[in-house]
Amino acid sequence: MAKDTVERSTRRVYTPHKAGIPNLREYFTELWHRLDFAKEMSDTNIRAGNTNTFLGQAWLVLNPLLLAAVYYLLVMIIGGGSRLDANGVPRADFPQIAGGLFLFFLISGIVQACATSVTNAGSLILNMSFPKQLLIFANTYLALRRFVPTMVVYAAIHLLSGKPISWTLLWVPVVVVLAALIGMGLGSIIATWHVYFRDTANFLPYVIRIWLYASPVLYTGEQFLTNPIGNVTGEWILLNPVFGLLGTWADALHGHNPPWYYVATAAAWALVLSIGGILYFISRERDFAVRL
Repeated sequence: MAKDTVERSTRRVYTPHKAGIPNLREYFTELWHRLDFAKEMSDTNIRAGNTNTFLGQAWLVLNPLLLAAVYYLLVMIIGGGSRLDANGVPRADFPQIAGGLFLFFLISGIVQACATSVTNAGSLILNMSFPKQLLIFANTYLALRRFVPTMVVYAAIHLLSGKPISWTLLWVPVVVVLAALIGMGLGSIIATWHVYFRDTANFLPYVIRIWLYASPVLYTGEQFLTNPIGNVTGEWILLNPVFGLLGTWADALHGHNPPWYYVATAAAWALVLSIGGILYFISRERDFAVRL
């Protein structure tokens, strides 16, 4: 494997190389020792985005909350005010839409933040030697911190709407961890693509909007599977990485035991995307300095 740098007096020359995985034990050991760096980077982004202020955190909550209200009105208008669809399946109510949007925004927020994390840190990458996966970790940690206020608001919605408080709520932290892994894996992949194809981040908002409509946020998973489109796709809809995750999330919040295949597909996607995405990112990161 070719060396990525050649030292000549005080000048550092970067040369292209073939993709390859470094010694993972050494890589992750260094990554572990530099986690404070990722935390400080996250704190800096928090301050830069004014999300450590009251109004900044209020907007983190108000944005998905207002969208939830708009989407709920649309669902009720399209459904003629009925809480059941044509097949007699309950439609998504306001708490489910709000909770689903909060979780979906966590995943999409990680993906969008990670997408430009490498290109935005160009000067840092050119002047420092560190595991670039720290950039992904920092943005994942940042998104999780921004997610906390939304869960406080959802807790109030949950209680005011009379939703049950049962043991199924123990699934909540599990789902959040799986969501973070899915977002981090996809973010690692898209961040790598964005280094080579700078228009990737421009198309991302449109892809995420389509992804939202194809996921059980504005409707229940059962409602989708019983409608004409669901009859065509069948269980293939579980190839959507967040379908099973959001289905598990909705069932857990409503006091229902989630189906095993929802949990299994969510866990499988989380493992495949996180491991595959991180390894893909690591295999290419030595080429980033040349491409920036």
